[in-house]
Amino acid sequence: MNYTVVGLFPNQKFAKEISEGIEESGIKNEDYIIYKTNKNSSKEEKRNFWKKLLGLKNTQASAEVESLITSVAVRNEEELNNIKKSFEKNDVVKIYEFQDMTIEEAKNLDYVKKIVELRAKSQIYSMPQMTISRGAISEGINTEVRA
Repeated sequence: MNYTVVGLFPNQKFAKEISEGIEESGIKNEDYIIYKTNKNSSKEEKRNFWKKLLGLKNTQASAEVESLITSVAVRNEEELNNIKKSFEKNDVVKIYEFQDMTIEEAKNLDYVKKIVELRAKSQIYSMPQMTISRGAISEGINTEVRA
C-alpha cells in the first residue's frame, strides 16, 4: 500500500507543530512536503511609508487567507492512521488519500491543487439531489398563522 496523503489546514501558524507531528509518526523528512507561502511584504511596507509620511492613520489590513497544504508519503496502514491522528491534532480541515500520486508528483504544488480540486468537485457531484415541496410547506405555515 502506497499512498500520498494531503492535509489541508486553515492557516500556517502551526506549520512547525505539523512537521514535528509527522516526524513523530515515523515519517522521514524526505517523505513529506509542507507548502508555505512567502508573504510579499514590500507593497505593505511602501503603503506604510506613505501613511507615515502623510500622517495618515494606520488602517487594519484585510485578513488574508493563509492556508497550509501538506503532502505525506505513506507506506502502510499504521503510518496512515498515525498521520491522520497527527493532522487531526493540528486542526486539519480536510484529508485526502491518493493512491495514484507519488511524493515526486506531490512536489508540484499546482498539480496537488488540481488533483484536490478534482476530488472535491467529484464529491460534490456525487451528493444526492434534494427536492423542495413548495405547496405543502407554505399551506401548513399559513394555517398555523391564521389560528
